[in-house]
Amino acid sequence: MNDQTLLLRQVHPKFFPDGEVSSQAFFPFPKDDGRLSVYDGDQITGADSYQHYTATLGLESVGVWAVSGGEVVSAELTYRADSVAGNAAHAVVDFGALAEKECRKLAKRLKKFAVDRDCLYRSA
Repeated sequence: MNDQTLLLRQVHPKFFPDGEVSSQAFFPFPKDDGRLSVYDGDQITGADSYQHYTATLGLESVGVWAVSGGEVVSAELTYRADSVAGNAAHAVVDFGALAEKECRKLAKRLKKFAVDRDCLYRSA
């Protein structure tokens, strides 16, 4: 992975109100321990990541949006590979131990990068 790598994020239907991505899609929740799960776009396509997420893992997604490694760094966050059983392409954007208010602000920045890039994959 490098700063040009696209970090693919699945967007849950509840984070897609009125057909627009909410910044909540880029916000790590308490159970995430400050780490936002993404797919390493150097290892998997948007379509394949969607298929893995929905069919293999049985989770819901309206589509795949992405931020680049460089965009993550420009928001003063870090990213890294985080391979897990059954998903060698798993990676994380690490928000560390930032306060919730700061995480929300940074999630808005990531959302803007992703929305400006547009959806990479959406189911038919």
